[in-house]
Amino acid sequence: MVGSYHLALGQALLDQGRAGEALAAARRSLALNPDDADALCLLGALAGRLGRPVVALRCYRAAVRLVPGAAEPRLGLGRALEDLRQVDAALGCYRLAARMCPKDAAIRITLANALRRWSRGAEAAVAYREAIRLGVDNASVWANLGATVQTLGDAAAAEEAYRQALRRQPDHTETRNNLGLLLHALGHHGPARDRFRSALAIDPAHVPALVNLGLAEAALGHPGQAEAWQRRAIAHDGRQAEAWNNLGNVRKAQGRSAEADVCWRRALALNPAFADALGNRGADLADHEAFAAAAVQVRRAIRLMPGHAPLHAVLAYAMNGAQRPTEAAAACRRALALAPALADPLCTLGLAEQLQGNPAAGRWFDRAVAAAPSHALARFNRGLLSLERGALTAGWADYAYRFKAGRVRPERRFTIPEWRGEPLAGKRLFVWREQGVGDEFLFASCYPDLIKLAGTVVIECERRLVPLFAQSFPKAIVRAEQPPCGLMEAEAVDGDYHIPAGSVPRLLRERLSAFPERSCWLYADPGRVSDWRERLDAAGDDLRVGISWRSQLMTADRRSAYLPLDAWGPLFAVPGVTFVNLQYDDCRAEILDAERRFGVPIYGWNGVDLRNDFEETAALVSALDLVIAPANSVAELAGALGVPVWRFGRRDWTHLGTAGRPWYPSMRTFQPLPGQGLEHTLGRIAGELTRLPRGT
Repeated sequence: MVGSYHLALGQALLDQGRAGEALAAARRSLALNPDDADALCLLGALAGRLGRPVVALRCYRAAVRLVPGAAEPRLGLGRALEDLRQVDAALGCYRLAARMCPKDAAIRITLANALRRWSRGAEAAVAYREAIRLGVDNASVWANLGATVQTLGDAAAAEEAYRQALRRQPDHTETRNNLGLLLHALGHHGPARDRFRSALAIDPAHVPALVNLGLAEAALGHPGQAEAWQRRAIAHDGRQAEAWNNLGNVRKAQGRSAEADVCWRRALALNPAFADALGNRGADLADHEAFAAAAVQVRRAIRLMPGHAPLHAVLAYAMNGAQRPTEAAAACRRALALAPALADPLCTLGLAEQLQGNPAAGRWFDRAVAAAPSHALARFNRGLLSLERGALTAGWADYAYRFKAGRVRPERRFTIPEWRGEPLAGKRLFVWREQGVGDEFLFASCYPDLIKLAGTVVIECERRLVPLFAQSFPKAIVRAEQPPCGLMEAEAVDGDYHIPAGSVPRLLRERLSAFPERSCWLYADPGRVSDWRERLDAAGDDLRVGISWRSQLMTADRRSAYLPLDAWGPLFAVPGVTFVNLQYDDCRAEILDAERRFGVPIYGWNGVDLRNDFEETAALVSALDLVIAPANSVAELAGALGVPVWRFGRRDWTHLGTAGRPWYPSMRTFQPLPGQGLEHTLGRIAGELTRLPRGT
């Protein structure tokens, strides 16, 4: 009786958290009854509580020897073995206890929880269901079953389990949050948001629900609300690395990259092993073409989470941006081995194979779209490839994803509808720019058609183009681009419809036969053109050829499209040519070096602003016999003015499946032959230049 008293006292003290006093009572009980299995189990529990798993193991083994048919010592032995990381042996103990007591639901729950802890999800789900079959009807078991089957990818079963848990305990905040996460993962962001809000209605300080509500708002396209919820989570707990990471993602989506980086750095300061933050920072560095730094961040994340497919996808994106397609393709395949339907690496693999010259690269864009029909970048890249091959209908449809893919300026929102082909007679149409100056020249080829169709056309263009466009489209209202109103506010403009310039060809150039036989659509001022002809006459009667050799936008993937001026030797060796500089950045040193090296003058005039004064530049170009340039705004301007232009470079989507570029009747294109570099095109151009007549 005395031993039983000390045993009961020890158990009561343990339940109160008074481990030291409980240990003394257990020892007294065992001293009085050395063969008391219950006292040994109590000592084992106390040793486990005090962080002494080896002692606990000895106590439970002794109890098992005394009562080999009892379940309780087996359960304790399992706990001690878990603490020693002897997982299989621990699970064996729990299973044996369950066989000893086949109708004991509590033992099934102990087994299920252990299986779940050690990532044995399928077995854990079976054990939870057995406990429910044995009559357990509490919310926590249903909630744990939901979380378990969710990790197994059984979304329907997980949702049903969460709903069963909430029927039994409607105010269970964690289950509401988990159900929201499940719905969010399924793409049901609105219902997910409702669940997170309902969790916060019960507990306004529930930080996981605050964080997840921010994720749902971001997915619904509400960056302002998303930022506010992440900030609230941080206000409740500033050590929430996940909230800082998500706040960085929101700021990135808003175009606030510098602020985003601050957030990711803060997340990593709190958790240096936070793979998601490392991956996000790596992706942002890749977006800014810091590919080496991006690879360092992402590889570090991969070491932490080697089985996380999206990280391998980010590494592939960085390698492809660095023009290392072989490494990019390898990273894509690692990602796809882990997640075969992940759209990002499918899309990047298509880009990598394009760089490698694989004509079948487009199949990866198709697979990416099949896996994720709304994957904007895959659709955009598929659209470019379709247009390049001449499949205009399909190409224009996918090209419409350029805004969502982030490949042009941010999309603008208006209070008036977008024009989608409705009759325009008597209507006012507002056309706005979305891309660079060269693209504006190309899309402007459609403006004369719009002017014929609509009552009034308002053209909003880059401010430097206003004088030239006003001269060229006198029946339209031409004005400079207005400052953006922000992502949340719809702009009010005076009109019936609006349309981004790059969307016009989908409606007016749906097939090659729709391209008009129009030699030009931009017109320089005739007086200025005459002035330039007089200036050029002073240089003699040779062929007057304007040259430009690079673009202002020099991204990593575009550098291979240009050649430095010192590679133009074959052209400078052609006699009877007056070369005129049209390069619009600071290139004086390059010109002087080329003149010394090749012994040929390259004419230029002080006071001519080739970068900003397009009215004057257009007049100069119009006075020339020929322009030779790569893919840049000079070539586009010359073609739009109807001046003969030889554009060199690789094929792109603007060829629309033809040998040339149907937008520009006066343009001739020169592409490298298979296996040749871009420099070989200059030799062919020089040969053609030699054959042109002089003195005309």
